[in-house]
Amino acid sequence: MANIAGSEVGRPTGIGEVTADWMTAVLRTSGAIGPDDSVASVTNQPFAEGLGFLSYLFKSELTYDGTAGPGTVIVKFATDMPSQRGIADGLSFYQRELHFYREVAEHIPLRTPVVHACVMDTESTEFVLVMEDLSDLRPMDQITGASRDDALRSAAALAQFQAPHWGADLSDLESTCLPLNHPINQAVLPQVFGAGWERCKIEGADVLTPEVISFGNRYVELLPWMVDQLSTGQTLTHGDWRADNLLVDGDVPAVVDFQICGIAAGAYDLAYFMSQSMEPEVRRECESEMFDAYYGGLDAAGATYDRARSDREFRITAAFCLIYPVAIFGGWDDVPENGQQLMLAGLRRSVSTIVDHASLELLPH
Repeated sequence: MANIAGSEVGRPTGIGEVTADWMTAVLRTSGAIGPDDSVASVTNQPFAEGLGFLSYLFKSELTYDGTAGPGTVIVKFATDMPSQRGIADGLSFYQRELHFYREVAEHIPLRTPVVHACVMDTESTEFVLVMEDLSDLRPMDQITGASRDDALRSAAALAQFQAPHWGADLSDLESTCLPLNHPINQAVLPQVFGAGWERCKIEGADVLTPEVISFGNRYVELLPWMVDQLSTGQTLTHGDWRADNLLVDGDVPAVVDFQICGIAAGAYDLAYFMSQSMEPEVRRECESEMFDAYYGGLDAAGATYDRARSDREFRITAAFCLIYPVAIFGGWDDVPENGQQLMLAGLRRSVSTIVDHASLELLPH
């Protein structure tokens, strides 16, 4: 495994402190440049503005003194938007991602970014992450929705992602890749949903159906039951397996953004992708093929599962995943227009998946 710089290089408090000297220390530590090589200049600019709700991303263009190294890297910081930061801190999202890159990424048979630095403050959750720039790859389209071909790539890759941890002892991951039924989730998720639901009903009034509104009004009451149902047949889940976290690199996508990685039923990630990253008409056309690609991949990897139970978990997850679009509505006023459109798209897709799969019929009355 390549070295990853930590607290020994210091932690910039913002992009203005990402300098040539600091980047030199980072890249020397990671082995991206030699011990006597130096970064001559750093030019920082925002990256993917309006599309990240939990973090700020920047692209740093680098030049060197008499050597060669990465031409660009991505630098990631914690958000300072109060509503989104509260979610991230309450659910240990930043700690999860740094732990994933340090301890788990090398065991995943998919391409993930090469990471040069993971530095977190000892007194808070402020952090900085420096990683490979994969923007030369084609991202799947989160805004317009994944195409049929990309959706099938996603389903097959998901099986590869989950298979190494399917049925394994995951106790060594539980401290950071939190199980869905972890007490912190049980305590925080009701607050997360509640913080966005009232605003969601206003801004998303044209999207929500009467049945889903009734469900949303009971969501916090039903949350323990849903969590319990999705905490069997566990594997490592990405937690945010959506189009803009999958970058097309041939037939197998590269995967980024592991802030929400956790432990839950495998169908969780599949239902999340279909309910957040696909326009309803595309999903309806190819979801049967997606199921075949996903379960076929698990079969090929030797994973043992109960298909009937997994299908049921898919339907429950579709209902559970309403929390994802709802949660971010608490920060509606802080998000630019393109981000608001992304929020509404996620809500529309989530509602259609719940309705199409009759997910609400499985819930206790």
